[in-house]
Amino acid sequence: SSDNVPRNPQQSVDIQNIPAARLSSRRLVLLGKTGVGKSAAGNTILGQREFISEGGKRSVTRECSVALATVSGRKVSVVDTPPFFDTKMNPEAFMTEIMKSVYLSSPGPHAFLIVFPVSMRITDQELQIPQITEMMFGEEVLKYSIILFTYGDQLKTHDLEEIMKENSGLRRLVNQCGGRYHVFNNKDLNNREQVNDLLQKIDSIAQNRGGHYSNQMYEDKSFQFLERKCETMSILEPWNVITFTMHHNADVRDPNIHTHSV
Repeated sequence: SSDNVPRNPQQSVDIQNIPAARLSSRRLVLLGKTGVGKSAAGNTILGQREFISEGGKRSVTRECSVALATVSGRKVSVVDTPPFFDTKMNPEAFMTEIMKSVYLSSPGPHAFLIVFPVSMRITDQELQIPQITEMMFGEEVLKYSIILFTYGDQLKTHDLEEIMKENSGLRRLVNQCGGRYHVFNNKDLNNREQVNDLLQKIDSIAQNRGGHYSNQMYEDKSFQFLERKCETMSILEPWNVITFTMHHNADVRDPNIHTHSV
């Protein structure tokens, strides 16, 4: 909670009194649709403009890119990824590119940040994003995921917890990621407290889960199974592959995978 955050993140502190987890490097992966403030969130985290923001259609990221910075004395790397449901990118190309995010974060990301504008109307398509993420990366991935709400400046005096009580779509999104969420105002690049608060939540995941999402989890058969499925259905319209797979299979994983340990 915010009670645990120092009043002034810039103040000098005795480094010996800070747990090692607070000083260790952090590797993050951004996921989300076009125009949700995903690249801008990467810039906010890093405190500098490293990624082309999504203001114009020509600037849509269709390749993974990684940027690094020192944030509050810690090395932080952020991987920006192609957008979900991009009609100009077929599912196979999307998944092949998304695969790279794990290797660009080697030996594995500490957190996947799934980005949504706080004011977005949550449709079935939005609710599919955590599920698709799980289908691609395996069932462990959502244990390392946080919903990152952007456009926090639009909240004004409203409390997000109050909004979630009224909005079942937002609640379902957050619940898919173990109740973890954070709010960013990307217009306020100098507000480092919002970034330090996010890093603190990521530290909690690292402590509770014992480190980071690993390549071993990533190489779970569930991804290979979906990939094979997509190859055989590539004649379908882009993205119909994933929706078809989801709607026609209550469980897309190979039945044997339930006993597969990661």
